[in-house]
Amino acid sequence: MIDVAIVGGGPAGAYCAYNLAENGIYPTIFDHSHPREKPCGGMISPLAQELFPFLKKLPLDNVRRKTIYFIPPSGRKILINLKKSEVICVRRLDFDQYLLNMALDRGVELKKEKVLNIKRNNKMWEIRTNQGIYFAKKIVGADGVNSTVRRKVTIDLKNIDKGLCFGYFVENAENEDIIFHFLPHRRGYIWVAPRKRNTCIGIACTETSLSNKSKEELDMFIRAHYPTFKMVAKWTALIPNIKSVEAFYVPLAGETWAIIGDAAGHVNPISGEGILYALLDGKLAALAIIEGDMRLYEKLWRHVYGLNLLLGIKLRKWVYKRFFLECYYRYLKVNSILK
Repeated sequence: MIDVAIVGGGPAGAYCAYNLAENGIYPTIFDHSHPREKPCGGMISPLAQELFPFLKKLPLDNVRRKTIYFIPPSGRKILINLKKSEVICVRRLDFDQYLLNMALDRGVELKKEKVLNIKRNNKMWEIRTNQGIYFAKKIVGADGVNSTVRRKVTIDLKNIDKGLCFGYFVENAENEDIIFHFLPHRRGYIWVAPRKRNTCIGIACTETSLSNKSKEELDMFIRAHYPTFKMVAKWTALIPNIKSVEAFYVPLAGETWAIIGDAAGHVNPISGEGILYALLDGKLAALAIIEGDMRLYEKLWRHVYGLNLLLGIKLRKWVYKRFFLECYYRYLKVNSILK
């Protein structure tokens, strides 16, 4: 009999498990694939570092930058100087392994099994994997944008609330700047995130059906600006990309369950930042379990950053407009908003 089952061993699930173990509750993580390299930039923002100070001293290969370049559709580079803070770029394989090890070192159990289905069985959760059947009193869904747990306990994320990413891991790019290049004809951007190994360069779009066009656009961008990059791998992935306020009205916690991280759709609607919200969700879900009421998680995430996500959705239609982008980033530069 399992007290708390966490489906998904990425940042949200691993950090939830770590916080529970720190308080004498030892959950079981089900994940057949983590840790793994993930198709994202692996950028850890200054805010994430401020809220979770251990991130500033990660014992991992990383690249740190105090400047970010934003390129609006006009093509003019706008430099943002972070002054006293910095962005840390890491490989997700390394980062996810580090967080998972934090949990395992505290006594958390990891079952490298693929969860095929869950269902309510009397007062327990029946978890069916590729290797057996388990029963748990409580369950946390941290299993990504296509969450099996979410689909069984609440309303699933709609396809319209997902976005497409395509990109490459490349070499010979360790000394590049962090760049966000906003696209002139669709809502999305190209990013360059330099890392010690396998720098990530990709394209993110709010649509989910433009894979061929996205690939062509990214390839043209690389040929024009970075012809010396050596491609070592390519990837395509779906990410949460909430487009309607109504999507955040869906309940994400009940008496014995909670949905966190990408499974909850908790990614910044404009920037795509997910690591910050994964760690916040892991912390808040653990707190709710420790307090003995998983429904508390619903109140906590809405109070702590729910308004931030809602405002991001409201601002989305303006952010991708050419004039707004140029004015906004000039405002950031002049007023040193990003410190």
